[in-house]
Amino acid sequence: MTTASEVLSSLQSAFPGAIKDPRVESDARLWATVDPKRIYDVCKYLTDKLNFDHYSGSAGVDWIANNEMEVVEIMASHGAHPVVAMLKVRTPRDNPSIKSLTGLYWNADWYEREIWEMFGINFENHSGLYPLLLSDELMGVWPWRKDFKGYPDLTTGQRAVALPTANGYTEFRIPPTPAEIEAGTVPKERPKYPSFREREEAEIKSDSEMIMHLGPQHAMVPGPFLLDILVEGERVRKGFLDVGYIHKGIEKIMENRTWLQGITYTDRMCYVASLSNNECYCGAVEKILGLEVPERAQYIRVIVEELSRIQSHLIGTGEFLTLIAGVGYAPWQYMIIDREHVISLIESVTGARLTHSFVRFGGVRNDLPDDFAEKCKITLPYIKSRINEFIELFAQDPIYDLRMKDVGVLPAETAKEVGIAGPALRASGVSYDMRVEDPILVYPDLDFKVITGTKGDCADRIDVRLREILESIYIIEQCLDRIPSGPIKPEAKVPKKVPAGEAYYRVEDPRGEMGMYVISDGGDKPYRVKVRGPFYATLQTLPPLLEGVYVADVVAIAGSMDGCPSEADR
Repeated sequence: MTTASEVLSSLQSAFPGAIKDPRVESDARLWATVDPKRIYDVCKYLTDKLNFDHYSGSAGVDWIANNEMEVVEIMASHGAHPVVAMLKVRTPRDNPSIKSLTGLYWNADWYEREIWEMFGINFENHSGLYPLLLSDELMGVWPWRKDFKGYPDLTTGQRAVALPTANGYTEFRIPPTPAEIEAGTVPKERPKYPSFREREEAEIKSDSEMIMHLGPQHAMVPGPFLLDILVEGERVRKGFLDVGYIHKGIEKIMENRTWLQGITYTDRMCYVASLSNNECYCGAVEKILGLEVPERAQYIRVIVEELSRIQSHLIGTGEFLTLIAGVGYAPWQYMIIDREHVISLIESVTGARLTHSFVRFGGVRNDLPDDFAEKCKITLPYIKSRINEFIELFAQDPIYDLRMKDVGVLPAETAKEVGIAGPALRASGVSYDMRVEDPILVYPDLDFKVITGTKGDCADRIDVRLREILESIYIIEQCLDRIPSGPIKPEAKVPKKVPAGEAYYRVEDPRGEMGMYVISDGGDKPYRVKVRGPFYATLQTLPPLLEGVYVADVVAIAGSMDGCPSEADR
């Protein structure tokens, strides 16, 4: 098995003098600063020679005290080894620029565009640095920099100004704040780029083609994002995505909240995955603190997070099935009722149904209720029988078969190249699950299978989620049998100030690989929290997957990805 030490040794031999300040955190974590001139070559070497075939994303950091910017490239593997390499590249803050990795990794596009619009770091040779999450009026203010002054009024929360137009409509404008004007940070010149509409219309090649709008308010869109398709007849020639309609700025907000307050914001990134988001943030902070979670608390975390996976798959699958006719509406009604039983189990532990703030640094907020195991013995067998009924139902329905099978096929190698995550990746036959690849809590002690598909079509993506529910039930049953007595929190009081340090922590969210990169400067608030969400990765892959399909199949393909735009926008 390849280790972080072996990866470091290989890099130092291949690139003498280019690898600086290395730190081997464990066999599975490597940190290093790379010469900016060599970052492209280093990443290519990792991919070609050391099986780092998974570009997991990147994070921007503003080191304002050092007058530097930093980009952290997150490199991993789809199962060849467990090592995650966190490669840092530094650049002067007054004119930040580094080499783009889009020539190596197709999915680097969105990560680099986000860093560019939020920090103002240029990516050399990136062919499309266009806004992704921000409106045009915020371009050039670089809102994730430490000297950003464009915060809304603290008493009213207002930032946008409503202005009536001559024809009776209302438009919203985002003028500079008084603090921006006083600090002199209002951009004198905005970045220049073609608008989203101009980029779409440039792709129209003949009178037989047209742009069709799906969203941001559309029955088939699982939340507000814009999916436009360029169609010719009944075929899709190209897809276009525009996100940011519910951009909440959670990463920036967390820099201005205490460590404990940050937990409540992780709930709201994606309400159907709030417990795994709690886990990801708290796990990263625990790494910096060096906290060991008591064994009983580890079991409790696994139980509630697997229950959360079940309810997420039920609502995601049920909502989607209403879009494709056939068996669709009946399972939706049944699944949402069945989900209530699971939600009630979670509520009996956390006291909440959706946003829990349950995980704590070093443990959990409270213990399981006395009758919890008995309730599970009633609910879990019932859910298991229902899932088996759904699997049998879908196998027998001819309309479901026509709408789903061999539609939206994503081969395994393509799925890995475009960076798709979670059940959508595993449906293509790629056995990649953080509970196995980067195991946390008591997962190494549990017996379960990583569910995979064979074709990577829409039917496989639904089937994988349903069979994952059965595995989650099996995991919970094991936990209930094995959970020991004991404390659920650390004996020592968790300090309000977290020692200076950094950590990257990954969990298997219901939608795939969720990672959080957390930096502390020794204060009572995070210096930086970067969220690497699974649906952000998956959503980027949608346009190429739609090329050449029928318009009617767009609904099935987009819906089968089980989207959460709230997490993508953060």
